[in-house]
Amino acid sequence: MNAKNKHHWSFDYNYGAQNPQFTQELIGTLRSCYTDSDARDMQSGRIVRHVYNILPNYWRGYGGGGQNKKLQIGEVIVERSKNDGLWHYTVQYENMTSGEHLRMQFCCLDDNDRSLRDSWRVEARNSGSDTYSELTFEGYLAGDSEARLRINGAEILAGTVDASTKLTCNWALFDIIPSLAQTIRASGSGIDIVLLEDLEQLRPKGKIGFLESIQTPMPLNGYYVYGAGLLPSYWWLDADGNIAIASTFFETLVLREKIEGRA
Repeated sequence: MNAKNKHHWSFDYNYGAQNPQFTQELIGTLRSCYTDSDARDMQSGRIVRHVYNILPNYWRGYGGGGQNKKLQIGEVIVERSKNDGLWHYTVQYENMTSGEHLRMQFCCLDDNDRSLRDSWRVEARNSGSDTYSELTFEGYLAGDSEARLRINGAEILAGTVDASTKLTCNWALFDIIPSLAQTIRASGSGIDIVLLEDLEQLRPKGKIGFLESIQTPMPLNGYYVYGAGLLPSYWWLDADGNIAIASTFFETLVLREKIEGRA
């Protein structure tokens, strides 16, 4: 991996004399991850855990300093295991600068679309100076068409989709894109997707499409996710079927660890 080469525009956030440099942080994170690492194993009964460093796309405004300062502002852990025909997900998001801590738990069918099933739960905590400090809500599918949320004793309708629609969550894209990669590329124009963003906000008009292939910082295939109400995101898939880089408007997730073990 060559830290001197320019990145693809979808995750090129290295600005001038910025220190620490985005390029160096991204390359260093990937290099440590892909040293002596194996291909993923998605067998039943095994836990697959991917850990991502969160890098800010725009460094200006973030506090700190010092020679040993790192660009990383948090981490995301995506853990899943397959049992009884369902994928059980636990996603933990921690942003050290905003104080935001999220823990999301949900289930998906064992299909390429990772269709949401059963109920889900989100725990949000803020260690910063914001007004709220903690919030927990649960959700479920009613009649396979209504996504409903329970918040502070009240029940609200998050949205309604056609009963034949395969509704999923944006955090399942780490597996949806690898599973559908060939289908997406063969389609030419991409495939439609309906997302329940952060298990809370329905985004019924989304699309996943193929972007391009690159060789720097390593061989990767890129995919985009666009849609009404969605900030565009770009997902870069390695040769073993892992999302190595996921870049949104404000932050970029870079794969740091791939951990597998028995459930």
